[in-house]
This record gives sequence, structure tokens and C-alpha cells, in this order.
Amino acid sequence: MGRAPQALRSSQSGPGRPRERHVDDDILTATRELLAEVGFERLTMTDVAARAGVGRPTVYRRYPSKEALVAASVEALRRDEPAPDTGTLCGDLRAELLPRAPAFGHPLVLQFLAMLLVSNAERSEFAEVYWRDAVAQRRDAFGEILVRAQARGELAVDADVDLLTDVVAGTVIYQILRPVGARTESLEGRLERLIALLCSMLGRLERD
Repeated sequence: MGRAPQALRSSQSGPGRPRERHVDDDILTATRELLAEVGFERLTMTDVAARAGVGRPTVYRRYPSKEALVAASVEALRRDEPAPDTGTLCGDLRAELLPRAPAFGHPLVLQFLAMLLVSNAERSEFAEVYWRDAVAQRRDAFGEILVRAQARGELAVDADVDLLTDVVAGTVIYQILRPVGARTESLEGRLERLIALLCSMLGRLERD
């Protein structure tokens, strides 16, 4: 498409006319619909614009590449909120993970994760865009939860927050990718047990 990768602009307003939220919503909805119908490779910005009822330049002003557009469309399924602060590590983990379970189990999220696994080898730009503009923000929020737990004495001050974040994220992704037929409980139930295990393990880190 002849455009260099840039940060997602879905939440930014540049000079000129104010951004119309309904236009953003229409574009992202159209992208998700087409992604489900034709897949990433056959998805085009022209088709997205036509489905959303806008001009192609309108799409490009918001999303400079197909990779950025698809990443934003899937990320919009998730809630964008600051790190919860319930006063306890276990409470924060529940508030951070459990409300996201419906989005974690969305078919498009599953498809998107599969695309990311492939893109690391074949389409590195896609993975880099999504990491920079979506994953990094949520990762920072999760790290904030762990740092606050250290300040409260719930987690050892020398605990490796970066590594713990990877452990939790990796476990969640594994459960998301687990085939429905291989699950013995709901995703929400699995996350509840994961949180209980994490609280137990992290508590031992504080005591040791």
C-alpha cells in the first residue's frame, strides 16, 4: 500500500475536522465482519470503506495500513481501562482478567491470535504494530498491578515483575487457544482457578 508503518490513530485527532466516533465504529465493525468473511489476506481497505459507507481516504486518515486497521478492530473488542486498584493483589487480578473473559473467547480474537503466531515469522510488521499499540499498554497496566503489590508487601520487592507479567499473559493465551472440546470448564472458571493459583504462588514469593 506504499505507506510506512505508523502508530494506530484510532484514539487520536489530528488537525482539521473533529473525529466522528460513529465513523470509527462503522469502520472497525466493517473490518471485523470482512475479516470473518474473507480472512486477512483478502481483506482490502477499499472493501472496508465500502462496507462502512465511507471513502477510502477516511479509512487511511485513521489507520495508515491494513495491519493497523485489523489490530485496532480486534482490540476494540476489549475494554480499554486503567489498571484496577482494589487494594489487594488478588482483587486486582480478578478485576483485570475476569471482565475480559468474553472478549478473550470471541471467535475473532481466536482468529487474530492465530494470525499473530504466523505473522511473527511471515508478517513481522503486523506483530510489531499490534504489540506497540495494543499489547504494550495492557502489559504496562498489569505491571502496575504487580508494582503496587510490592509496595503493599504482598509481593517480594525483588520479584521479577517483567517475567511474572509474561507468565500470566502466556498462561491466559494458552487457555484462549485451547480447543473448546479440550476444555473441562468455562474460560471464566479457568481464569478463576488461575487467579487463585497465582495468588498462592505470589504469596509464597513474598514469604520466601
